[in-house]
Amino acid sequence: MKTGKKLSVKSLFAITLCLMMLVVSACSNSSKGSDGGNEKDAEGNYKDNLTISVANLTEVKTGNMDNEFHKFWEDKFNIKWDYNYIDWDSWGEKLRLWINSGDLPDVAVWNYVHGDAINNIDQGLFYKFPDDWKERWPNVAAAYKLTGLGDKLEELTGGTYVLPRPIYFENKPADPLTNQIGVIALRKDWAKAVGFELKDAYTTSELNQFAELVKEKDPGKVGNKLVPLSYNAADAMTNMIMPNSVHAMTDVPFYKGEDGKFHWGPADQETLTGLKLMQKAYKDGLLNPEFYTWKNNEGQNNFKVTGTAAVTSLGGLASYRQGLDSDMRKNLGVNSDDLVHTAIVLGDDGKYRNMEQANFWSALIFNPNISDEKFERIMDLIDYSATKEGQLLINMGFEGKDWKYDDNKELVNLLPEGTVLEDKYPARFEGLYLLGDDFSVVNPAIKKDYRDRAVELFQEKAKLGTESKSLAPYDWDVNLYDSKAKSQASFDYQNEYANLILKGGDLEANWKEWVNSKMSLVQPYLDELNEKFQ
Repeated sequence: MKTGKKLSVKSLFAITLCLMMLVVSACSNSSKGSDGGNEKDAEGNYKDNLTISVANLTEVKTGNMDNEFHKFWEDKFNIKWDYNYIDWDSWGEKLRLWINSGDLPDVAVWNYVHGDAINNIDQGLFYKFPDDWKERWPNVAAAYKLTGLGDKLEELTGGTYVLPRPIYFENKPADPLTNQIGVIALRKDWAKAVGFELKDAYTTSELNQFAELVKEKDPGKVGNKLVPLSYNAADAMTNMIMPNSVHAMTDVPFYKGEDGKFHWGPADQETLTGLKLMQKAYKDGLLNPEFYTWKNNEGQNNFKVTGTAAVTSLGGLASYRQGLDSDMRKNLGVNSDDLVHTAIVLGDDGKYRNMEQANFWSALIFNPNISDEKFERIMDLIDYSATKEGQLLINMGFEGKDWKYDDNKELVNLLPEGTVLEDKYPARFEGLYLLGDDFSVVNPAIKKDYRDRAVELFQEKAKLGTESKSLAPYDWDVNLYDSKAKSQASFDYQNEYANLILKGGDLEANWKEWVNSKMSLVQPYLDELNEKFQ
């Protein structure tokens, strides 16, 4: 529409000013898109302070963050943490609720479930990474690639939505890599007192025999407080059933047999072997009468807090052994080296069973509506955490205060003997990405004997498992396959097994009845696997 009028000088000026403002705004938005609002000053410091919400399994109590370690991260990245603690037992449920309700924190540690991952990605419930993220954050990208899962997910989804957390980056202890579970600690002073031989590996029955000797002779003079085998339900599955039937485990119950068909491990005869050993231990008073109600560390506490247990489930990491030593010094006033022997557990046929370990555990996920500024600041932080400098800080503390280099450029721990970094800087959750397993292999803050023993047992697992061909291989096809039938065929095995050994009547008959009761859910999934992957 034509007006037939000329614009005044004032109008032209106003229009020109508006156009200039649009140009400036566009430039500003362009800058924000490339820098994400994470501009730095002349000294290289982030200009804007960001409050970032994070969810993790590390318990942060009042006052835990009032120390030099946490202040370093907050100052270096100009952030304030809004921390959300997740209890282990409610981890999956709480994250599921947050994800589906849109209340996911900016970044969260998530117990990776493949079917849930695909569904959440399809529904837009996870943040999609920019296409060039690997170039911008190369340290994260290098560790991410070693997980294997990252590349598999990209093939399926066409992008990056999840950061699987690498177990090992530069210090893989053995090949094939097995799960770190299946290592026990026993009281070697009590073993000497009852004439029990110290070895690198014991069958399930041999450990039961040791527990019986301790129960009979009570070398520690602890009376009715004695717990010969201090396992909770998960520990009992790991150290009594898995050594005899690897596919009885929660992680790998479905597998392809030598006949080329898929089977359900809990229905294997070997699972009944493990159940019989577990039930006998319970009836003989070797397991605590209420072991199946214990949570988290309740089994270990009898060993490291009260000193009333003969055997406990420890796990194979050197950091676990160091933590055990620290706890026993604090709670019992003893040097654990005089009292503790670690070993792996074999099946009663002498074979070592375990799962081959994919190089990831859990994952980082981001709120789908996270701002560019927050996403990029978090990625800057975890990229730094994956550098050598960042790993030294996370795992050893500050150079010159907590550690130093000697004349041979070897790392030297400066912490007082018997203490760990957690004592000085509690609740160090900032190592959000790389798991501590990797650095624990070389960490001089962990006693060398513990590190050497951990690697020795990892290598023994790999050797024995390979020789007997008794390791469960990691099957990407099966693990990344998802369906309604798979979800319906998922069970809480540790509690199912505990209920079986507690049930009255004949165990074998009860087990067969239990297997049959599950087949209406199990068989449809077996049929799917046989059709898709045979």
